[in-house]
Formats: sequence, C-alpha cells, structure tokens
Amino acid sequence: MWTRTVEMDGVNTEEEELLLQELYKQMFIVAYSIMRDRSLAMDVVQESWLKILMKLSTLKDPDKIIQWAKVIASNTALNMLKRSSRQTTHVSEESARYQPESKSDVEEQVVQKMICETIEQLDDTTRRIFVYKYFEDLKDQDIADKMEMPVGTVKARLHRGKEQLRSLLSDPFPNPGST
Repeated sequence: MWTRTVEMDGVNTEEEELLLQELYKQMFIVAYSIMRDRSLAMDVVQESWLKILMKLSTLKDPDKIIQWAKVIASNTALNMLKRSSRQTTHVSEESARYQPESKSDVEEQVVQKMICETIEQLDDTTRRIFVYKYFEDLKDQDIADKMEMPVGTVKARLHRGKEQLRSLLSDPFPNPGST
C-alpha cells in the first residue's frame, strides 16, 4: 500500500520498513524538541501519522517524504502546545518556527537556541514575562494586566532577568568551583 500510494516502484518490504522507521525517528526528534516530553512527543507522532495517511495523495515528490513528515510533525506539535495551554508559554515553540535557509541563518538559529535555552533557566514568572515581552511583543502594561501584577513588578523582573541572562550568556561554561 505504502509503495503504491507514493509511487516508489522497486522498493521492497525491507526498504519500506527502513523508510517507516526513519520517518518515525525524524518525526519523533522534531516532536520531542518542541514538546520536551516523551509521551507528548509520541502523541504528536501518532496524530501526525494520521494526518500523513489522510493527505498522502497530496505529496508531489516522494523523495521529500521525510521533510514533509517533519513539517507535519512540527505543525502538529505547535498546534498541540497552543491547544494545551495558552497560559503556559514555551520558548521552544518560537524557535521551532524558524527554518534555516543559509549558513548565516544556521548560525543565527544556534544563537537563538542558546538564548532560548538560557531563558528557560529563569524562574517561571520571569520566563513568562520575557516571552510575552520579546516573543509576543506585548507592552509592559499588557503583561501586568495579563499576569495580574503591578507594571513596576513587570519592569523590575525584566531588568533583573536581563541582568541574569547577561551573566549566564557571558559565561556559558562557569567553573564549578567558582560558585
């Protein structure tokens, strides 16, 4: 069925099995990088498989099935994150939207990933404020209203958070004996 549907003449059952295993592996990697939870990533992969099977006839180039499947898994994971909780914000969602196209884009993505991972080290409240401010472009007053806190508290947390990020990013490999 699989070979006939994607018109991959000459592919034997062993090759089909390897292709399916590779698809699953690649989809799981994408899903896990976004969800950061094994069981949620498996749910994403399962939901993605259903979408793939339903839309397989729309695949124009069978050689690009892995890339196509990864995009579906990524979109499914992002949609699941959005559905699961508007309150809990994950920085990885923002970085997952970015697709590199050139060497400079890849370098920018590495820097962006490093910043996102560093932001994840902040306490939950400060991290949410950062995401609202820098990823969702909310104004300080809007953040204060959304989080039900004074605008001064938002500004203070942003300031302290920036200082903490600056410190963490300036020395990404601190000496364990220096703390």
